[in-house]
Amino acid sequence: MKILGMFVLAGLLATAARADYPLGVGLHGGYDMPVIQEDVGAGPVFGVSVRGNIVGPLHGQLVFRSTSQGDVEEDIDFPGEPTLTIPGGTLTGFGLNVLLAAKEPQSFWPYFHLGLSSNSLSPGADYKKDESLTGMSGGVGAGINLYQKQIYLDIMTSLLVMPFHDDNASRKNWQTMLGVQYFVPIKTKKN
Repeated sequence: MKILGMFVLAGLLATAARADYPLGVGLHGGYDMPVIQEDVGAGPVFGVSVRGNIVGPLHGQLVFRSTSQGDVEEDIDFPGEPTLTIPGGTLTGFGLNVLLAAKEPQSFWPYFHLGLSSNSLSPGADYKKDESLTGMSGGVGAGINLYQKQIYLDIMTSLLVMPFHDDNASRKNWQTMLGVQYFVPIKTKKN
């Protein structure tokens, strides 16, 4: 998946350069909340992204994100030990999103996105094994122009679903992030 991502990044760079379309580089931070699972808690998520136009309203976005999942308290039946703390661990992922948005930067720039990612779950407890999970995500977002349609405040929310146990179960995480996206002006054509 990582090698595929590098080829996609090269394609995005070439497409952006050919079309005189700005390439967006973003830094995001936010909150990750597990959905219908009790073995980890909510925690902060940090991400970086690279975005470029593919054709018309389709944009490609490479994303790397890292989540520090929260600890959870579990009641146990041992005398004198009312609760047990289970460490949350980390969830990291590298993926590719396809965005549907206006081709050119707008003052208010809403988008829909769908994505695939390769994820690594490293539990905080020694008795749990690390897992590699393929994820699918979908959600919405919007960019708000802060400066000359080059610097945007970017707000994004999505549901990440990672099937496991032969697709009979899945981990689900709702992620909401706020960040800054800078669109590097690329001018290759002569005026």
